[in-house]
Amino acid sequence: NNDGFNDTWEIDYLNQYESLHIDMYNRWGTLLWSADSPNIENWDGKYNGIDLPVGTYYYVITFGDNSGKEPLTGPVTIVR
Repeated sequence: NNDGFNDTWEIDYLNQYESLHIDMYNRWGTLLWSADSPNIENWDGKYNGIDLPVGTYYYVITFGDNSGKEPLTGPVTIVR
């Protein structure tokens, strides 16, 4: 709602990994946003510059730095 609180999805400690990739999908599997380190900007809940509707979206974070970590997945809910 652009009040300055929780207007973007922020992930702490991303700078600890040299190489990672983030994808955000809707419930139908459409890719809405993606980012690669080291220049990851916070996701603003938009797709093609338009606010997405209230709902649950799903992220996949993959690590490419040979860390041996499994991908992280989970939901992000937009509430306006």
